[in-house]
Amino acid sequence: MTKWHETLVANIGLRTGGAALLGGGWFVAVRLHHMALVIPARDATGLMILLAAIVFFCGSAGGALLIVGPGLWEAVEVSERWRRLPPPGQAVSGSPVT
Repeated sequence: MTKWHETLVANIGLRTGGAALLGGGWFVAVRLHHMALVIPARDATGLMILLAAIVFFCGSAGGALLIVGPGLWEAVEVSERWRRLPPPGQAVSGSPVT
């Protein structure tokens, strides 16, 4: 059985959604730029900070979806160094605790 993100429709949809996020982020960035030209930096409002956060989110998520697409859901192998250790006293891989 194929996973939902492995279909062609999902691939196109994810990449289109990424492009839409980048376009929306661009629109918000232009609005923020016009506001920043009028208002001095020391007088930044909560709205300007919110717009900056929206631009950051749209750029990050949109870029990831557009470039990687369904690859965001691929399984990756974690190095042994970063794996979680079992709680003390619990057997590891079926070996008895001594």
